[in-house]
Amino acid sequence: MALGASTFSSFAGAASDLFSGITGGMSAGIKAEGMLAEATSYNEAAALALLNEQYTKTATAVKEVQNEREVYQTISQQEAGVAGGGLAESGSALDLLRDSASQGALSHAIIGQQGLITEAGYQEQHDSYVQMAATLQDMAQKEKDTGLFGEIGSFLTGGVKLAAGIATLV
Repeated sequence: MALGASTFSSFAGAASDLFSGITGGMSAGIKAEGMLAEATSYNEAAALALLNEQYTKTATAVKEVQNEREVYQTISQQEAGVAGGGLAESGSALDLLRDSASQGALSHAIIGQQGLITEAGYQEQHDSYVQMAATLQDMAQKEKDTGLFGEIGSFLTGGVKLAAGIATLV
């Protein structure tokens, strides 16, 4: 039974590999859990982006109704002014009413387009967050798998070194 340098080297290598397997697996698990937590945050942000899109749709609809009301009020006041002045709805009076209606339609279109642009931005944000979450979940699973394989490999090499150390004792 010889306790030489190779015996101590084998036992030290076995201990190192076994602890490496334990800590490597734990490290991979912790990293994977961090990725999953980040993926959860992205999923929550995606849900908020969809809420913002819905709020924008509602706000745009309200602005369009407000605009229509303002146009109606403006045209009504102009019609009342023309009638109150004893003028006929022709010539300049009609030009004024037509211009007000045109301005109202333009305002309505601008409000609608701006709403659609904002909604599309929130939808794109949602899609991006969902993609990031899916990528992180995939990476977390790969990290867990890699950690497990590394852990198994370290345990196997540690076992071989332990067996080699025991063999030198026999």
